[in-house]
Amino acid sequence: MDQNELKLVSRAQLARYAEVSRAAVTNWGKREANFPEPADEEGNLFDLDQVIAWLSTRAIPANARHPHESAGATYADRVRATVAGDAPGAMSGPRHRFPVDTDSVDSAVFRLLNDLRGLCEPTESALLIAVLVFLRASHAEQWGLLRERTGHGTVDGSVFAADFCGHIPPFVPGYLQRLGADAFTTAVRGVDTIDAQGQEQDILLTAFNSALSRHSDLRTPEPVVRMMVDLLTPDNPFDSVYDPFCRTGEFLAEAVRARTETDPTRIPRVSGTTLNELVFGIASMNMLMHGIEADFGRRPGLPWDRDSADDTADLVLANPPFNLRMCSPPGDSTRESFRYGEPPEENANFRWLQHVIDRLSPNGRAGVVMANGASSSANAKEAVIRANMVEDGAVECLITLPSRLFQHTAIPVTLWILKAPTGRCEEVLFIDANGLGSMTSRTIRTLREEDIALVQHAYNGWRNGERDGSKSESSSISYVAKIQEIRDKKYSLRPSIYVTGRAPQTGQAEQAEVLTSLIRYLDSLEAQIPYLDAKTSQVLQEARKWIR
Repeated sequence: MDQNELKLVSRAQLARYAEVSRAAVTNWGKREANFPEPADEEGNLFDLDQVIAWLSTRAIPANARHPHESAGATYADRVRATVAGDAPGAMSGPRHRFPVDTDSVDSAVFRLLNDLRGLCEPTESALLIAVLVFLRASHAEQWGLLRERTGHGTVDGSVFAADFCGHIPPFVPGYLQRLGADAFTTAVRGVDTIDAQGQEQDILLTAFNSALSRHSDLRTPEPVVRMMVDLLTPDNPFDSVYDPFCRTGEFLAEAVRARTETDPTRIPRVSGTTLNELVFGIASMNMLMHGIEADFGRRPGLPWDRDSADDTADLVLANPPFNLRMCSPPGDSTRESFRYGEPPEENANFRWLQHVIDRLSPNGRAGVVMANGASSSANAKEAVIRANMVEDGAVECLITLPSRLFQHTAIPVTLWILKAPTGRCEEVLFIDANGLGSMTSRTIRTLREEDIALVQHAYNGWRNGERDGSKSESSSISYVAKIQEIRDKKYSLRPSIYVTGRAPQTGQAEQAEVLTSLIRYLDSLEAQIPYLDAKTSQVLQEARKWIR
């Protein structure tokens, strides 16, 4: 190509060159008045030189820089390097940055997990690998010392907990104390080989995430995280993000990435609550691996018991446990308003939803992963809460996702998109994405990029007032229900009854979910029998006194 020839690039190409999300490029064009105008009639292509000039004023935030990028490096520097590496005839030596070969890293982690079989339990193996990857990424000197000592076979779980605990977040080393020296020697040697491309920090972050993915009960699937963040961040310049049940911190890390890509100068305040000590340590390591300062409080526990529970956030993201009993009686917490009604003790779903709404700032928005049953449960208390949430304008959109996205449960789930209450509701968007995704194994389904884009198109079109009245693919999975229609359906919020007009079909997995909930309820009634028997005996004794 002639040097003076105009080079046009699409938004997707810009995202690849700058190593940001496609949504970040769209946001630059929407929010920044001086962003270059499209150079073609269709408005899809941009003059690369103009974009590079504009990007020269946008520094890459510290938590998004690669090891070779110095402080003050701009996205323009990154784009130039990537473009130069793509140019025909470019030198075949090391380029400025390689994309991480995720499959190779996953394979290396899997091989190491296999090597550790018999030396520790699978969950212990995954935790051990994650801890060692963290130590290698954050404390090179200590990693060298550990490598030397394990070479002599002098480090087991107790020694590691005693000598290296100052370099690991609290609570974590204690979970490894029972492991023997062979486990540590094998794991250190394996972690030491994970850096096939000379790109240590990026490789280690990928390995860390790969190890954590083996804790499937702790981690929300990546496509679900990405969909939720991409839906809520493009037109929401949030300055704070909160996760009341933050698992490994995956929602928080993804939200910060999306925010700093849009505006590198605005790093949001990050906070969350962890359920127990192990999760506290894992989430802390994850945040440090991403260069994020996060406030998880002084101790693990339930979000409504935290001292700082009166704080609010512009963005709240959560995947709380499904259909569990109330962890503590409502009366035990003075910070909860239960503005929409007291939830039943046998199921805490609507305790989580109300807590999320309570924590929203005046213009805040939230995304919550919920079991499907919450959208249409017949429980009288839950039905009242659901109706009050809708009428108060706190419910914006519900999205049914397909089954088998989660390794620990086969049931489909629903994303609740909430907003700070406005006092009135005109309409709610329903999206039925139950038919999307593809099976990656016999038991696991994943959402493809085109699936996420389809849901985004339906949601963003509605948010921007550009609802497509044609029979497009996005309109076929979505429906805008006016408030009267929702009232007529007695505030059932199951997307399928609006999008397809059919009653929700209950599969075996969902039947099992309902039965499990009923069993918990019966268990709670059974637990009350001794108390009721004692109370009955007391009343009968009092009655006999009067009869005599």
